[in-house]
Amino acid sequence: MKLPSISLGTAVAVTSVSIAFAVVIIGSISVSMTNQDRVVMGVQSDGTTLAGMTKNEVHTYFEKTAKGKLTHKAAVLTYHDRSWTITPDDIGLQANVDKAAAEAYQVGRNASLPVNLFTQLKCALFGTNIKLTASYDHDRLTQKLNQIKQDVHTEPVNATAQLQANGTIKKTPAVIGLTLDIEPLQDSLGPQFEALKLTAKAELALIEQAPFVTNDDLSALDGVLAAYTTRFSPGDRGDNIGLAASQLQGALVRSQSTLSFNNIVGHRTRAAGYKNAGVIVNGEPAIDVGGGVCQVSSTLYNAVLLAGMKPTERCNHSLPSSYVPRGRDATVADDLLDFVFQNPLPHPVYLRVSNTGSALTIYVLGTKADLNGKTITLVTDGSSAHPSLYRIWKQNGQVIDREFLHTDSYS
Repeated sequence: MKLPSISLGTAVAVTSVSIAFAVVIIGSISVSMTNQDRVVMGVQSDGTTLAGMTKNEVHTYFEKTAKGKLTHKAAVLTYHDRSWTITPDDIGLQANVDKAAAEAYQVGRNASLPVNLFTQLKCALFGTNIKLTASYDHDRLTQKLNQIKQDVHTEPVNATAQLQANGTIKKTPAVIGLTLDIEPLQDSLGPQFEALKLTAKAELALIEQAPFVTNDDLSALDGVLAAYTTRFSPGDRGDNIGLAASQLQGALVRSQSTLSFNNIVGHRTRAAGYKNAGVIVNGEPAIDVGGGVCQVSSTLYNAVLLAGMKPTERCNHSLPSSYVPRGRDATVADDLLDFVFQNPLPHPVYLRVSNTGSALTIYVLGTKADLNGKTITLVTDGSSAHPSLYRIWKQNGQVIDREFLHTDSYS
């Protein structure tokens, strides 16, 4: 029987493969014998070789490494020339020593024999890096960052304008508020703590909070556009007047914006400090919480009319009021009746309130040039039961407009 012939090339290829396979097997066995009961060849941690270490030795290595890293501050946070330190103890930062040591020792040992031999040979040729990681208490980090937030937090403060005795206006600049959003900070610091990249550093990105009344709002303020005074007797009703009027102090109305008396003053309740005093209910005198507040809204009504403001919502009482002429009152009631006016002038107007305990004066501060030299007076025509109110505009002593405002009806 004639055997099939084998070419020389085929024989050489088969022989080469057999030799290579034998080399791999012998190499794997050799590596395995070398790595017996020790960290296998090629295992390292951030540039330091761990190969040849026993289980106890590799554990000791990671313990020393962790101890050295944890002597550093966990983080230093800065804002301008201020700084805050977070220590490992502050956040319960602990290195995962047992985990790293076990991972290093288990390379090439946690599978079947053939797989382990292949893994050990691959590690010897290409290397394997073991990272020492850490864990921290997320709640303690949140608590620490909230402490820093409280330290840097600044409430915004409105710019103010005060009317001086000589008629000039003293302005106090606004204060920009600052606050800290801790969530982005947690997101950026957390991975650095877990990777033991200490000391982590970060410049705090504080969020600015502008006040409602800014320096620009008051920049053109140069005088009193109008003022109006009403009088009252001390007592519970007077206390209510003072409390409501205080809510108007420093109120700003920008150009084309409106002011709602009810929104600014708020609900008149005992919890808010209001007392029982005289009111008008269904055309009859009565006693109720917040009595006297309508005198404040009526005083404001007259002041803003004389300053050239535009009333957009206003209602008279059912009975005439003693503190203002007929047709010049403005009644208010929680969630029922409001007094609202709009500022039609080019610049903001700003309210100042003076309360002597028996007289209430509301000043409307603004930019004098906005009135173009015009002056305003109020005139009432008609009967006492049905008065009509007109706003008289004058310029250079001459009447240029007689503006009808409304006709009221009283019981």
